[in-house]
Amino acid sequence: MRIARVLFGLAAWAAFASAPASAQADVFGGQERQFADHWSDWPNGYVASTLAPKGQPLIPLFEGWYPNPDGTYDLAFDYMNLNLEQTFHIPIGPDNFLEPARYNGMQPTFFMPAPARGREGEQRHYRHQSTFVVNVPATFGQDEDVVWTLRYDGKTVKVPGRIRVSSYRLENLEGVTSAPLAATMRLGASGPEGRGRSGPIAPQPLRARVGQPIELSTTVTPLTGEQHTVFWFDHQGPAAVSFDPQQAPVPGTGGSATTRATFSQPGDYMVRVTALQTLAAMVQHCCYTNGYVRVTVTP
Repeated sequence: MRIARVLFGLAAWAAFASAPASAQADVFGGQERQFADHWSDWPNGYVASTLAPKGQPLIPLFEGWYPNPDGTYDLAFDYMNLNLEQTFHIPIGPDNFLEPARYNGMQPTFFMPAPARGREGEQRHYRHQSTFVVNVPATFGQDEDVVWTLRYDGKTVKVPGRIRVSSYRLENLEGVTSAPLAATMRLGASGPEGRGRSGPIAPQPLRARVGQPIELSTTVTPLTGEQHTVFWFDHQGPAAVSFDPQQAPVPGTGGSATTRATFSQPGDYMVRVTALQTLAAMVQHCCYTNGYVRVTVTP
């Protein structure tokens, strides 16, 4: 099943690459198809044949779904940028949107390059996993989809989120495998608190000036008594953000993690902060906590 989840959504690019030119304007990424044209030597052939400094595809991915205690469902999305250097800035709008439109807003607009290479064959480490979730009501039907569309370089790539495929049901807060419990996170000294992929989200944007670092902080309370690591990531905005440090440990008894974020261009940004105990949480699609902080940057 883990192999299936690695492939989940890669067909969006496979469909585009194999479609005739007349059909390439609008491609739907069905996750039932393998990346057959490039995955001839699982698992390393795909990595060797597709990673490059630039010119490679950006692929939206549907990671899976899970139910919430209130009866609603969360659909988890992420992406894979197969470029080691090239980034993409695609603002929310006609080139980066979710349908139905009421689910728009939390998807990334700045797409980071492929993460630093891990051990050979570890494709998951090239993904930016669980970057956002979409909450759908308890009445969300088995025949309904939430479709994420990206348009760039004359291409249109889509991926659907759906709850009708039971094999893609994820764990969120507590896993049945070796992935530990998701920690509790609070943004700032007195900000909102949450746990799991879907929050917390700071209610008000911070303010910064171009080139002048600002302090971002979060308080993490592990529920396992073991040390956790906090990571800071670009999520939305017109340019990359510099974090110093980009990651920091939090003791098993809990504590705060602080970074200094520097912005090179004005605009509206959203920073994602992730707390997890080990990378097993990402590999096994459970259990970690995301938080989101908006920052308005002026010249």
